[in-house]
Amino acid sequence: MSDEKVYEMLWDCKYCGTTKLLGKTHRFCPNCGAAQDPDTRYFPSDAEKVAVQDHQYVGADKICSACNALNSALAQFCGQCGSPMDKAAIARRLADQSRAENETFESSGSRDLAKERFDAEMQRIGVQPTPGAKTGLPNLVKIGLIALLAVIVVGVLAALFWKRETALAVAGHTWERVIEIERFKPRYESAWCDGMPFDAYGVSREVRQRSSRQVPDGQDCQVVRSDRGDGTFVERTECTTRYRDEPIYDDYCYYTVNRWDYERAVRAQGSSLADVPVWPQTDIRQTGTCIGCEREGRRSETYKVILKGDDNKTYTCAVPFERWQTMPIESTWKLDVGVITGQPDCRSLEPSG
Repeated sequence: MSDEKVYEMLWDCKYCGTTKLLGKTHRFCPNCGAAQDPDTRYFPSDAEKVAVQDHQYVGADKICSACNALNSALAQFCGQCGSPMDKAAIARRLADQSRAENETFESSGSRDLAKERFDAEMQRIGVQPTPGAKTGLPNLVKIGLIALLAVIVVGVLAALFWKRETALAVAGHTWERVIEIERFKPRYESAWCDGMPFDAYGVSREVRQRSSRQVPDGQDCQVVRSDRGDGTFVERTECTTRYRDEPIYDDYCYYTVNRWDYERAVRAQGSSLADVPVWPQTDIRQTGTCIGCEREGRRSETYKVILKGDDNKTYTCAVPFERWQTMPIESTWKLDVGVITGQPDCRSLEPSG
């Protein structure tokens, strides 16, 4: 990126205690001559950072697998012991850091490698939580609780669906036929005007927000610094477009339309096989499509049998008319009944024997 600037990481010598050595310039400690350990690198504060001039980045440093010497990413052989670098490890990098444009970076601080490695191992074996992870019960306890909950759920479901076959006799019948009556009348409605019915009348309008759209409204920027793994880091400004909601207005209409609507229902009922099911009289007041005219709407019919067991418990099941007709009083049937719920499974109703 054009706004990237390159600076030197810092490191502390673990042998003589010299601090804030430059990651690119000081590959060896100028005080005791010890080689730089890339794992000790850290970000400087804004007040401490040193710019790098004319540095060509070739990749993160490599660490010799034979002598642990630090080498350039381009090295084919170790500059200290001459070993091939094809199996060399890559220097670890710190995670990116970011700040607002009006803030400053603080130093990420000298690193305690022994503690970092110990914490990493403790996290790996689950003794310590991973940073950023939610703390909670140990995994074994979670698994045990989940298993217990599963057993409870299965047990409850089994109890709810546990049924037994029960012998019953028909003790009664009921039937009902219903006709809904619709009436043609004014209906008061509202909608966006472009979706208003063509036959609407008595229309009034108002301007209302219908939706909104996102429009650019400046930028939100932050400064990010990234460890490049070669003793340097880049600092850049990253910006994202900020948006705001802009309302979109449209006409909203209130109107009247004439429509068929439910008005009432008429019913016919019976309580025995001897009562032949018939449809009720509708007493339609006026036919046609005039205001106040009526017409028949949806029809429905229900046929039920009352069944009684030896324990005098009764159950009611709705059945198709064809079956209802063939279930005389005292005919015997078998039915699955919930042991816990006491509810009949009418789908299981069958003649006994």
